[in-house]
Amino acid sequence: MGHGIEKKCRKCGFRLTIYKGVGMMFPSVYMDTVEKAKKGELGQEIQDFFKQFPNGAINAEGATLCCNTCGNIARGKNLTMYIPKEGYSPCRPRGAWSVCAPQEDYFYVLKSDLDRNYTEYAKYPHKCAKCGGDMHIADDKEEDTLKCPHCKVQMEDDGLIMWD
Repeated sequence: MGHGIEKKCRKCGFRLTIYKGVGMMFPSVYMDTVEKAKKGELGQEIQDFFKQFPNGAINAEGATLCCNTCGNIARGKNLTMYIPKEGYSPCRPRGAWSVCAPQEDYFYVLKSDLDRNYTEYAKYPHKCAKCGGDMHIADDKEEDTLKCPHCKVQMEDDGLIMWD
């Protein structure tokens, strides 16, 4: 089940949708993201990671990104890189994802798998499209108190989203 929240700046009307959770298409999203990473479409660092660690994994869940320099806010994927813990051998492919989207021949790694069977190797170096500065992934607490990138006023909750 996925859920999200709409945020709105009461001063200028800037809107942001924050998505949480994993939808039914996660296996496809995971595989597509890994394929792009291996081809170099997501940058040299993550491509080199998969060359060095073919059994490595990434966090392909959505994330709210905040620029440390200009305060810009963007949506993206987490993309933190992980290596298997000693003694753990990733199985390929996994079983069915759901009745609606079985995707039995897909390989994907859930956040719970990362927490249990992998060790964090490196954070992905997100860059701001606006100023080129470093971006960090906002945690739940920071998402609750996000400030508008234009007005610097704390944004208000403006609706809930549920899917799958």
